[in-house]
Amino acid sequence: MVVIGSATDSSSLFGKKLAANDKKTRDKAVKALGKWVSKKTDFTHLELMKLWKGLFYCVWMSDKPVVQQQLSETLSSLIIKVPREGVMDFIATFWETICAEWHGIDRLRLDKFYFLLRRFLLYSFRMLKESDWDPATVKEFTDVMINGPLNATSTKVPDGIRFHLIEIYLEELEKTVDVAHSGEVPTAHVLAPMFHLLGHTINGKVYKMVAEEVFEAILKKTAAGEGDDSDFEEDADLTIFDKTGDDDDEEEDEDEEDENADEQMAEDDDDEEDEEEAKAMAEMEMEMDGGETESTTFDYDLMGIKDRLLSVGADKETVEQNRRKIYLLHKEYQDFCPLEENDSEEENEEAEEEE
Repeated sequence: MVVIGSATDSSSLFGKKLAANDKKTRDKAVKALGKWVSKKTDFTHLELMKLWKGLFYCVWMSDKPVVQQQLSETLSSLIIKVPREGVMDFIATFWETICAEWHGIDRLRLDKFYFLLRRFLLYSFRMLKESDWDPATVKEFTDVMINGPLNATSTKVPDGIRFHLIEIYLEELEKTVDVAHSGEVPTAHVLAPMFHLLGHTINGKVYKMVAEEVFEAILKKTAAGEGDDSDFEEDADLTIFDKTGDDDDEEEDEDEEDENADEQMAEDDDDEEDEEEAKAMAEMEMEMDGGETESTTFDYDLMGIKDRLLSVGADKETVEQNRRKIYLLHKEYQDFCPLEENDSEEENEEAEEEE
């Protein structure tokens, strides 16, 4: 049983029990933690760092995919339980801990931590939703992300974290609300970390990824309504081509198949077990997400994004090598949602002057 004493003693005790070798001890600590954080409003930075250090190793020692997913869900949902006064510090120290520990994660453990990052981002967006997308709360959260894992220049942020967050940012945002209510989301403001990366990164790969995975993806989603299946069509054509061959080749393939038949039957049993576990994981993730969302019809604030792109392009602090590319991106949005003729001319003149 976890005994809660003073604030500092409690965080240290939780940290130790969350990182304990015994699974039962860790489970009890996680269960008690939810009650503790829901009542505490005056976290110190040291307390939160001790807490997240313990939680990090709690995830580290978890095994079996379903158990790992349940733990990530439980830990991420703490965001909703932490009082408003302390939630931003709670989020910030999570990212500080993850960035500090990231390079020590071995390849076999990476997937479960990637899933934790995905869940933590999702619950951060749910916290914003529960605030009714309060502008001040949205600004505080995006500032945490800009100063933390999505900072454009910090050497303390591993590229693996930065790239993963860029890749999943829209996906997790779209899971937060039903498509019918997506117009209520101030997307131009929630995307502030992405605008920051566009304007301040000197890494060409980061810029390219933000432009393609976020801003161009939004236009494609909006224009298509449904996903782009061209890649799948190409793969299908390639598969058909690969199956076409001479009769001699077909006979050789048949002989080889006969020789490997027994071996294949033995492998099938293992494959069935893997498929069952994968199915269980998929069903669990679907349940956590509340079902599939028609993300391609999400109502993004295209006009707000367009205006913000123009602003970032004109900002004196924008990296010079990015400026022209940002204006080109702005033009894509302008062509997609044109303004009145006079307004469009004014924007074009402003962009040309800045270039």
